[in-house]
Amino acid sequence: MSAGTAVNYSFNHRHLVVDNVPETVAFYEGTLGAKKVQEMEFKGTTIIRMELDGLPLTISGEIQEGVGDHIGLAVDNFEAAISELREQGVEFILEPQDMGFAKFAFIKDSAGTTLEILHFASKE
Repeated sequence: MSAGTAVNYSFNHRHLVVDNVPETVAFYEGTLGAKKVQEMEFKGTTIIRMELDGLPLTISGEIQEGVGDHIGLAVDNFEAAISELREQGVEFILEPQDMGFAKFAFIKDSAGTTLEILHFASKE
């Protein structure tokens, strides 16, 4: 970690990238009791945000080529997090992006799990 910089990571969501979104949503609602929180479209892809016993769960088709199922981790300082991850030699599978309302990047952990590092713009 860089001297003087402390990045705080917190769990934000689990994202499942599936071939059949309605069928998967129906399974989580009907079989496991998840509740649909939001439905939206991004880049022509339907995204369903759900909650399962307090766990934020997102279900969609592929939004970004090469990015499948992943865990979303929110950070309080995006630039510091990216800098520290680079210093540590972490593999980026999608370089940092700025969508205005949020910044994000995708990395792999040491076991190959895909992680989304994200920071939402403040609404001041």
